[in-house]
Amino acid sequence: MKTHTMRGIAAALGTVAIFAGTASQVSAAEAQQTVAKQTDPAATPAAYAKYLRHSHEEGAADALKQFQHLTRAEQNKFIGYLHDPALLKSLFDKSADQGNGASTYARNTSSTTSLRKGDVIIGQERTVSGLSAAASRPLPKGNHTVTNTTYVKYFGVKVIKLSLWVNFHSNGRDITKANFADAGKKNLSGVINISKGTPKKSLSDWSWCPLHRPCTHGHNADASVVWEGSLVFRGSTFQLDKEQWMRANVYGEVTQSYLHNI
Repeated sequence: MKTHTMRGIAAALGTVAIFAGTASQVSAAEAQQTVAKQTDPAATPAAYAKYLRHSHEEGAADALKQFQHLTRAEQNKFIGYLHDPALLKSLFDKSADQGNGASTYARNTSSTTSLRKGDVIIGQERTVSGLSAAASRPLPKGNHTVTNTTYVKYFGVKVIKLSLWVNFHSNGRDITKANFADAGKKNLSGVINISKGTPKKSLSDWSWCPLHRPCTHGHNADASVVWEGSLVFRGSTFQLDKEQWMRANVYGEVTQSYLHNI
């Protein structure tokens, strides 16, 4: 009888220990999520509005006005998109190799792609500093800067903008030198950390050999940069590293570009 009693007590104590351990694990997980929520600038619509209100990032004031004009349902979806690792990883890949869609001799161009039934817009802009939108001749002799920008909007609010540009010298017929490349960003996500790598520039060759006619040769100016991004969500860190690359010709066109995962 004593043996059965002792076994019953041991089993009961074991059950209590299991429940205590489980409760401890649940409590620790809840505490971790609570801390993460408290330190997340975009945990709720109110928290995100506060983040924008105190942000020194360019465009924060305009973004705050636009965000406050959204409905409560739209604001909640907006916050959900900010914390969706799968969406964030795939976003910029939608802009890959968009350069081939530009019209001939178009210098300043733009294009957009929509996701999530139009809630999310990915856009690209290509510009040549100080020049008109169209030209049928090579850039005049001198130094010129061509910029390629990719941005993301949630419900019309521009959340992230990544720009890459290359400065080169034209002799009026061809690109003779890639002077430098640089990049810049605007990050109003509140949840993604983005750091810029070292921009790189180079000259690339091109040639065209029409039938029964002499071949022509020339150079393009290329630029690239690596963006290192990370998102902490529910205690886990997600890497969102991207490589941005572009190619410009002597007409001032961005003939090819991409921004994809690495």
